[in-house]
Amino acid sequence: MLSYDVTEWGKPLQRATRETPKPSGTEVLLRLKYCGVCHSDVHIHEGYFDLGGGRRFYMSERGMKPPLTLGHEPYGTVIAAGPDAGEVPIGEDRLVCPWIGCGSCARCRDGQDNHCMTPRFIGIQRPGGYADHLLIPHPRYLIDATGVDPAWRQPCLAPD
Repeated sequence: MLSYDVTEWGKPLQRATRETPKPSGTEVLLRLKYCGVCHSDVHIHEGYFDLGGGRRFYMSERGMKPPLTLGHEPYGTVIAAGPDAGEVPIGEDRLVCPWIGCGSCARCRDGQDNHCMTPRFIGIQRPGGYADHLLIPHPRYLIDATGVDPAWRQPCLAPD
């Protein structure tokens, strides 16, 4: 698996090669086609958000530390799933909802993972879409984006 990772705050992303993950349990594996670059990726890459007035919100103070693979706007083809994933659209393209919670708090039980106080957000607390493959914990995070014009998409990795 190929990814481009933050290995040091504010420095260029570094190309990394590691074994492609194999899904287990309810996990789903995608071969990524695209990943958006969000303004927050730029700030996280730098290691902080500038709050103005000389104040900064440092990633390291929030438990983040390199190496990490950014990219919380991934899109790709579902290529494999763990045995407990249920019906999964193998071979179909899906957008990934990156706002994954802990799965056990009241907010997560109510389906509001994005409000979880101990999140596992893709591209922030867990590996993201600046890679050629992405493992997500459950198929409920797959979104059918049929009808989205392909002209709005850009490749997620630069060619060699």
